[in-house]
Amino acid sequence: MKNTPLRANLTRTILVLILFIVVSACALEKTETVGKGVIKSNTTWEKAVLITGDVEIARGVTLTIMPGTVVKFAKIEADGPANLYDDKTNYFSRAELIVRGTLLAQGTKDGKIVFTSAERSPRSGDWGAINFNDSGDNILAYCDVSYADTGIHGHGARVTVKHCYFRHNGVGIALKNVAQLRTMAEMNVAHNEIIGNGGGILCGKQTRCSISHNQISNNKLYGIFGKMASTSQATYNNIMYNGKGIILYATQRFQFADNNISDNETYSVSLLDGQRWNVDARHNWWGTRDKRRIKDLIWDKDEDHTLGKVDFSGPADSPIKEAGVAG
Repeated sequence: MKNTPLRANLTRTILVLILFIVVSACALEKTETVGKGVIKSNTTWEKAVLITGDVEIARGVTLTIMPGTVVKFAKIEADGPANLYDDKTNYFSRAELIVRGTLLAQGTKDGKIVFTSAERSPRSGDWGAINFNDSGDNILAYCDVSYADTGIHGHGARVTVKHCYFRHNGVGIALKNVAQLRTMAEMNVAHNEIIGNGGGILCGKQTRCSISHNQISNNKLYGIFGKMASTSQATYNNIMYNGKGIILYATQRFQFADNNISDNETYSVSLLDGQRWNVDARHNWWGTRDKRRIKDLIWDKDEDHTLGKVDFSGPADSPIKEAGVAG
């Protein structure tokens, strides 16, 4: 009788160990491993998915990812046998999700979808990208994207990105048009946190980007880069604490209004060689109301006569309250 408490404790310990083993085994069974290949019929991913090579969604096919799903990319050999394509102009050297059909990754506030590295000590560039290639009607909502070369990369694609978090990527979001592709590149980026990447958002050749109500901060190189983009606008964003706030190259009709553009390391706006077009940047908050101090944070025609002029007239008198994710 004196040993009853000891036996009871031992029994409880054994039961706990058995339960742990059962739960662990179930968790392992729930992880779906997807190797190099093409998804040729409508497919749904849920719970846990491990990608061990390039995975392509074929044209006309929809991949649906359920809320709460964790998608991990194994760090494959660069340009090794797990790659589908040798062309590195439009594809990445590491494992990627290539979307020719449609991707619907719609998480919820309490059930975010995660795209990340499978490494124990992850680093930026462990995997390639969610790479949209000549595809339309794609949606990412409430997703957490980390440790990619480029979180979202679009080649001639229509993508809506909302309520997502991009961190520790080489570039958070990048989009460009490709002449031989039929889909025009359009992206709606709203209510996202794009924080702590190499670069924030890159709007490339002939793209149409709508960038609104985002927190774009602490990105090493830039917050927003317009590179030969067209008819794009950025409104109600916090563009702060980046290497440079906004960089523009050979870009027409990119309008910036009602943003908080302040506290970036070097320039709030920097025009690169080839940016001969003027820039409409009226009614933003620049961290100060002193126009001379604002001008000191802008590199344009006044510093290089070959460049366009940044029009920052009518600056806001105080920070734009509606700007940012919660706006």
